[in-house]
Amino acid sequence: MSARIVITGAGAISSIGAGVEEFERALYAGESGVGPSQLFGDSSVTAEVRNFSPQPWLGNKGIRVLDRVARLLSVAAHMALCGSGLARSEAGGSDPELGLVCGTMLGSLHSITSFDWSGLEDGPNYVNPMDFPNTVINSAAGQAAIKFKLGGVNSTICGGGAAGLYALHYAAEFLRLGRARALLAGGAEELSEESYLGFRKTGNTSPSGCPRPFDPERDGVVLGEGAVLLTLESEETARARGAKPWAEISGFGCAQDAHSTRAFDVRGEGATSAIELALESAGIGPAEVSCIIAAASGSRAGDEMEARALQNVFGARLGEIPVCAPKAALGESLGAAGAFGALLGTMALTKQCLPPTPGVRAVAPGIRLASQPQSFQGDVALVNAFSCDGNNAAMILRRWTD
Repeated sequence: MSARIVITGAGAISSIGAGVEEFERALYAGESGVGPSQLFGDSSVTAEVRNFSPQPWLGNKGIRVLDRVARLLSVAAHMALCGSGLARSEAGGSDPELGLVCGTMLGSLHSITSFDWSGLEDGPNYVNPMDFPNTVINSAAGQAAIKFKLGGVNSTICGGGAAGLYALHYAAEFLRLGRARALLAGGAEELSEESYLGFRKTGNTSPSGCPRPFDPERDGVVLGEGAVLLTLESEETARARGAKPWAEISGFGCAQDAHSTRAFDVRGEGATSAIELALESAGIGPAEVSCIIAAASGSRAGDEMEARALQNVFGARLGEIPVCAPKAALGESLGAAGAFGALLGTMALTKQCLPPTPGVRAVAPGIRLASQPQSFQGDVALVNAFSCDGNNAAMILRRWTD
């Protein structure tokens, strides 16, 4: 029989708080991280990690060589390892059965751009060789593994806005195959001038600076950032070391329907397939889903696509299922978004209550979104992560009961 893969800890740093406890408190209080940008100034609105300093968690040693996304990921790794009781002593060696899988869309984009620009402007003889390690897409995961002596698998999954869920699935399969004892898995994304300007030029960002998921008057996304890692291990391993599981990763589905590098397929065929495959792999039907953590971000086309996919799968029952759209609070954190959704789904199953979606006014017909927490009874959460590049992923989480 296939091993049951459980979540036994987590680390998160986001625009609404650092650490799982602060993240949960802010979520259920309906707080939003969307506001004036400290990084870009002027009238820019983002959901960034404000006043970010990694020293309280990482100390001063080795910080200078880490760029922003590596610092965010390393902080999340520190939290996840400490919270799940897997932290290594500085004197010990690396653990070959403890690894990290990180999902991202753009990685260290600012480091890559700065290094390349320096080479073009000043010539290849004048670039700083210390900056080069940060120009590869897996640099953040590698830096975190070095810092915390994670000697096992170290992978970076680049899957657009679905990368966080891809990373969780990849890690879960690795564990089922017995190739690791425990893995940190999730996503990380930084806000940089390059990503901010790029998204603004595509016309996908919100002119009003207010993300309104599923709202008929929504006008675009607000970019966010952050890092979240979940500690995954088999039920057997968790029990052997006395760890209490939070939830089980029960099913996963993905589908690709790309027709443009920056446009959703509003027919929702890929998103529908991803959800149906996730339900099938979990061995359940749509009637057993207790709550939905949506990928909706305020995108005009993206939200329409997801609403259509949910209607395709759940039909008339959709209006009975409580839905939360966390990007109203966290912004569009791209490769980290799916992992944030998985953490939120785990919390919701544990508390039997979905957090509110800030700023809810009007909502698309059949979507049960609310500006207040929504209680429910049930054991199954659906987490969606859909990307404008055609990547569609869905994950089924099951509440853990002994």
